[in-house]
Amino acid sequence: MSEVAGLDIKNCTVIGCGVMGFGIAVVLLNKGFNVTVVEKDESSLERGINLIKKFYEAGIKRGKINEDEVKENLKRLKGTINLNEIPPDSLTIEVVNEELKLKQEVLRKVEDIINEDNPIFTNTSSIPVIEIAASLRKPERLIGFHFFNPPPVMKLIEVIPSKKTDERYINFAVEFARFLGKEPVITKDTPAFIGNALLVPFILESIRMYESGLASYEDIDKACKLGLGYPMGPFELADFMGLDIVLAIADNVYDRTKDKRFAAPATLRELVNAGNLGRKTGRGFYDYKKPKIFGVEM
Repeated sequence: MSEVAGLDIKNCTVIGCGVMGFGIAVVLLNKGFNVTVVEKDESSLERGINLIKKFYEAGIKRGKINEDEVKENLKRLKGTINLNEIPPDSLTIEVVNEELKLKQEVLRKVEDIINEDNPIFTNTSSIPVIEIAASLRKPERLIGFHFFNPPPVMKLIEVIPSKKTDERYINFAVEFARFLGKEPVITKDTPAFIGNALLVPFILESIRMYESGLASYEDIDKACKLGLGYPMGPFELADFMGLDIVLAIADNVYDRTKDKRFAAPATLRELVNAGNLGRKTGRGFYDYKKPKIFGVEM
């Protein structure tokens, strides 16, 4: 693998192979890396590996990639439920649920496994990186590296250094994003960063508008698409992101800032509590015939 910003990276590890994790794994495989995906149990691992395979099958049908490329990529893919099987020379990207204690627990273990000079990326979408880094022996090598949905398609990556992140890892993250064919933006380490600090209040305010009886969620979506030129309305987008993800971001930011823009409406919490999480479960604000992630049937 080509050297990036002074580091020669051949192996990458993605911890968490759910909605975001499998897409990140695809991005890395497409760039020629050996990729290890780690999940909490065998059923979650099997599901994640199958999502990768189904994504590639859909890509072949659409002419986005050929069968030989897919076979070569899958040869470089390994799955495990054991963190100790992470290659020590890995660039590790943590993509577990948006829970501070869980991220800290996972990354403390990762820190004991990988080489001391290797950077560690967290794909946190709302939790300040400095809070995650607080549990590490070497917090200077942790940096936020936030992909957007779906990772194989979306060009943006938010690079989020904490106050303790070493400058060389910031430079590496920027260059690595570009190596992946993405456009990096550097943001301060504040809750929700740039994208979600703008997007999530917009979604939540749309839900409050619906709750107030001003309009149906279908008409609010239509107004945003046809009047504002958005490719998706806020309810369609929330279903696409996953309502549990939207709620987790809202709660994380509200708990830290008490900013009322991030106070989750009752309708959102009720849908999540009912297990209606959007496209990935087949039902959210809208009903879908089959659960899908990035157009791939579950």
